[in-house]
Amino acid sequence: MFLPSTFNEFIQLVGVGGAIASFLWGVWVWKDKSKKELAQQRAEAQRLADNRRIEATKPFLERQLRLYTEASEVAACIATGTNAVVDHIEIQTAKKRFWQLYYGELALVENVEVEEAMVQLGEAISNGMDQSELRRASLNLASACRRSLATSWGIQAWENPDGDSLNNIQLLTERATR
Repeated sequence: MFLPSTFNEFIQLVGVGGAIASFLWGVWVWKDKSKKELAQQRAEAQRLADNRRIEATKPFLERQLRLYTEASEVAACIATGTNAVVDHIEIQTAKKRFWQLYYGELALVENVEVEEAMVQLGEAISNGMDQSELRRASLNLASACRRSLATSWGIQAWENPDGDSLNNIQLLTERATR
């Protein structure tokens, strides 16, 4: 083992050791900083990609929201109509628009669950089902639209706005089938 014989040699050895330690410390700091910068760049790139994806899908999402809202409104009109003359005209207009959505625009944006709910409501309309069946089918359509929007928009609050809302929908569905 090399031991310094004089104080001068000891100082030189400490100086060389300090230089090596400083160099190694600098390399470690540089690597750590580089890793952090790379992670930050990746996070920024992911954020930009997410923003581009959102902007690219925005027209589709907005159209889906508009058509789902319209389909739910038309279904509610059909399900809550009465036999009054004024209501009869409004219901006929709503049925016409329902079938236009069914065979047209809605097919561009609907998912399988909404499609099934539309088919169910269409069958209820075609078979002349009573108001309770129409109300149930209308609520099922609205729920399917809400779940589809929650998935499309990535907003879970639409899936289950709060526990009370879900309970209210279940109660309304039960009442509609009575």
